[in-house]
Amino acid sequence: MGLILGEDYLRLIVPELPELLLKRYRLLRRIYYAAPAGRRSLAAYFKLGEKVLRRELDTLRDQGLIHVEQRGISLTPAGEALVLGITPYLKLLLGLDAMEKELLKLLKVKRVSVVPGDLEKDEMVLLEMGRAGAKILRECLKPEMVLAVSGGRSCAAVADMLSDLPAPPGITVVPARGGLGEEVDYQANNIAARVARKLKASYRLLHLPDSLSQEALEMLLQEEKIASILELINSASVLLHGIGTAVDMARRRGAGEEEIRMLEAKGAVGEVFGFFFNGRGEIVDYIPSLGLYLEDMNNRVDNVIVIAGGSAKAEAIIAVVGNHPRDHLVLDEGAARKIMALAGIDAQALSV
Repeated sequence: MGLILGEDYLRLIVPELPELLLKRYRLLRRIYYAAPAGRRSLAAYFKLGEKVLRRELDTLRDQGLIHVEQRGISLTPAGEALVLGITPYLKLLLGLDAMEKELLKLLKVKRVSVVPGDLEKDEMVLLEMGRAGAKILRECLKPEMVLAVSGGRSCAAVADMLSDLPAPPGITVVPARGGLGEEVDYQANNIAARVARKLKASYRLLHLPDSLSQEALEMLLQEEKIASILELINSASVLLHGIGTAVDMARRRGAGEEEIRMLEAKGAVGEVFGFFFNGRGEIVDYIPSLGLYLEDMNNRVDNVIVIAGGSAKAEAIIAVVGNHPRDHLVLDEGAARKIMALAGIDAQALSV
C-alpha cells in the first residue's frame, strides 16, 4: 500500500513521469537489442530529430546507463540491469499489474503477463514477449518430459530469448504440428530445434505439411515412423503455442477467397492448430492436419503457454483463451487494452 501511495505522490509532483520513463525505457531497450546502435538508426526508428535524440542520449550517458563510442551506442552493466529489472516497477506505474488482474477475471487462464508497449507500434515488444514467455517456459520444465512448440513469430521470439542454459535431463522437444510452408525461421520444426539447442535437450521433427486431405492423413497414419512421432507429440506435458487471426491463418494455410468469405460469414475470428473459432469460442471450421489434437491439448497437457500480441489479435485471444482454459498467457499492452475495451473496461483508469 505504501508503494502505491508513493506512486500517487510521484504522479502529483511529476505528472509526466510515466510518459518520460516509458520513452527512456524504450530507448534503452532498443539499444539493448540493437547494440552497437547508431544515432541515425535510433533517430529513424523513433522518428526523432537528431538534436532531440542527442539530448536524451546525453542524459542517459550522464546517468551511467550507456556507452557512446565511435562504433555505436551500447548499454553499460547498469543500463543492462535496468532494462532487465525495471519491468515490475514499470508495470506498476503503467497500471499493467491491475490490468493483469482484470484479464484474469475476463479470460479462462491461471496466469497473465502483460508486457509494456504495443507490438504494432514497436517491434521490440515481440522480443520482450519472448523473454517473458521463455521465463515461464523454464519454470514449467521437468525431467523426462515432452515439450511441444508451435510455429509463428511469437513462438520464434521465445526460442530467441531462451537463455543458453541446460534444462532438466531427459527433455524431448517436438513440433506441435506440421509445417505451414511459411518462412523457415517461423516453422514449428525450426523453432523446436532451436528451443532444444538452447535447453541442451533432444528433439524429434515432423517433416510434413500441416494441411493435408483426409485421405492423405489416413495413409500417413499407417506409416510406423509417422505414427511414432505423432504419439510422442501427443504425449507432451507442456505446450507453447500462438494464436492467429482467422483470415490471416486461412490464407497461410492456402485457402482461396471463397473459403475466406465463408469463414467470415461464419464469424471466425481466431485460429489454433487448424481450428477456427468465432467470438463465442465455438469451432466453426477445421482444416485436417497432423500434430497435437485439440482434445489432447485441453485434456492431457499439464501446462499450456499461449503467447500472442498486437491489438489486431484481441478478438482472437478472447475467442480462444476466453472460452478454453489455458495455464499461462503472455501478451502485449496493445492487445490487453483492446481486450479490455471490447469488454467495456476503461484500462486507462487502472493506471491512475
